[in-house]
Amino acid sequence: MTAHDRVQGLIAERLPQHLDLLRDYMAIPSTLGDAAGVRRAAEFLAAQYRALGCQVAEVVETPSLPAVWASYDAGAARTLAVYGYLDTNGLGSGWTVEPYQGVVAAHPAFPRVLYGRGAASKGGALAFLQALRAIRDAEGELPINLLFLIEGEEFLGSPFMPDLIKRYEPQLARADAVIWPGPSQAANGDVALFLGNKGLLKLEITCSSASWGRGPMGAAAHSSTQGVLDSPTWRLVHALATLYDPKTGRILVDGFTEGLSPPTPEEDALLDQLAALYRGREASAVPGIGPRATVSRFLGDAEGREVFRRYCFEPTMNIDGLAAGMTGPGTPAWTLPEVARCTIDHRLPPDIDPDACLARIRSHLDRQGYPDIGLRVLGAVGSQKLPVEHDLVRAARAALSRRGIEPTIWPCRGTSGPTGHFSAILGKGVLGATGLGYASGHSGPDEFLVIEGDGRVGGLTELVGSLADLVLDYASGA
Repeated sequence: MTAHDRVQGLIAERLPQHLDLLRDYMAIPSTLGDAAGVRRAAEFLAAQYRALGCQVAEVVETPSLPAVWASYDAGAARTLAVYGYLDTNGLGSGWTVEPYQGVVAAHPAFPRVLYGRGAASKGGALAFLQALRAIRDAEGELPINLLFLIEGEEFLGSPFMPDLIKRYEPQLARADAVIWPGPSQAANGDVALFLGNKGLLKLEITCSSASWGRGPMGAAAHSSTQGVLDSPTWRLVHALATLYDPKTGRILVDGFTEGLSPPTPEEDALLDQLAALYRGREASAVPGIGPRATVSRFLGDAEGREVFRRYCFEPTMNIDGLAAGMTGPGTPAWTLPEVARCTIDHRLPPDIDPDACLARIRSHLDRQGYPDIGLRVLGAVGSQKLPVEHDLVRAARAALSRRGIEPTIWPCRGTSGPTGHFSAILGKGVLGATGLGYASGHSGPDEFLVIEGDGRVGGLTELVGSLADLVLDYASGA
């Protein structure tokens, strides 16, 4: 009997215990900005790391919400850093089950699911811990060293993640790679592995009469005064128009794409595979478009392979929202606003630096005659990526192959995340969502994690088991 067999047998036996522990964790309401709930979740997770045998497992204070740091030294040749987060999105409305009661029930698509906020993030973190515990108990020791850094404010933009990484930089520098464990299957059973993420620069851009020295000062004026007063709103609109050409999708800021590298031959091959696999259904494949959205034409009338190239390797400049004057019920209907604001985010492919982009936007606005327009950084993080032949990627593919699954491999995801700080500060690549299983989205009602799958989608046993296989394969160099 192989190590894989021994571990998988133990995991199958322990399903009831695994489910009970997960229900306990998900019952902690660590909702967005809930300091008491996040602390309870941190204390719970630190206790689990101590039970695993971590030599260090502690709740870490930050200027805001607590985090967890833990380390397990097995005296092994390889070391993995593990990222995750304790907080969850707000509940919103529309729930038909209690989100913190650990409800396990049938679902229209699956025999059994566990409902609750944080199904993917909490489920993934605890499944990985349960996989490690099964390996330790079956084999007597873990085959890799582990460093856990679990933050408490991912939904607040991870403002203190760089500080946390720097605090533990001497230890984290020893890691060979970083993993962000979680379920990776779609509802139909498909598995996608994303080898990287884009970076992010998110800004609030403001034009105000006070900074400009023109227009109504201190309060909005009546709209009839526009014949004699300047408008900060129009000024902001014209300033934004100098930044981006919506017809071509081209960013007009000089030097913005400086450093942008073309796809490598390996990445080109992955783009070819995506184009062939999703020919004629590109809109359903691109993450973020969503199953209910329809797309008649892509930006620049892109087709086929070009859709995937742009998604993975082109920078973006997206207006998230504009606000000025009349914005709904309760605001004056006839308004010349004294201030106008825009929130805009940029998704940056590898080798484009967010700080450099900020400086170039500032310089561009100054040259265009808008030195008064303010820029406030709401978020900034670098990109990260792994080569397809990285040992961690090979181990993830080997673990899936044991179950007859060949994943679809994307060279990059168009979104961004706090794992980019591991690359920017430590030069480490990150692989996320590498286990079987499926969890519903973390922003809607009745969020769930599949506990018993349907033959295509794995349940909790398969999620824990696939993560255990990944660890064993990575340790052995499979």
